Amino acid sequence: MRGRPELEIEREKVYKTKKNPNGTFIARIIQVPKEENMLDFMLEIKHLRKKELTYRNLLVTTENWYDSFRLARGDLKWVSLYTVAVWDWLGHKLVEVAAPTGKENYRISNDHCSAYREK
Repeated sequence: MRGRPELEIEREKVYKTKKNPNGTFIARIIQVPKEENMLDFMLEIKHLRKKELTYRNLLVTTENWYDSFRLARGDLKWVSLYTVAVWDWLGHKLVEVAAPTGKENYRISNDHCSAYREK
């Protein structure tokens, strides 16, 4: 591991980016800090040839401290040519989206977000 990990996210930044296999779409997980020590994770899918967003939506909201957002930010994977899915580090699938239409094929319930916060 190089350097020290960020213990708190202070400005909006891209966490992970992946292109689909034929290079038509790009998917990004973006970390967006909010007021009162909270952090949002957004999924953004962009069509590279048309230069337009096909999907941008909130995945989860967590507390803005290292142990909480480390579990939430997880992995991004193209499960087929035009379908992207996002998992957290606990192994839960958060969302699955068809890139050309921006339609959600699967979305986990909102109660799942509470797994990342202290009681």
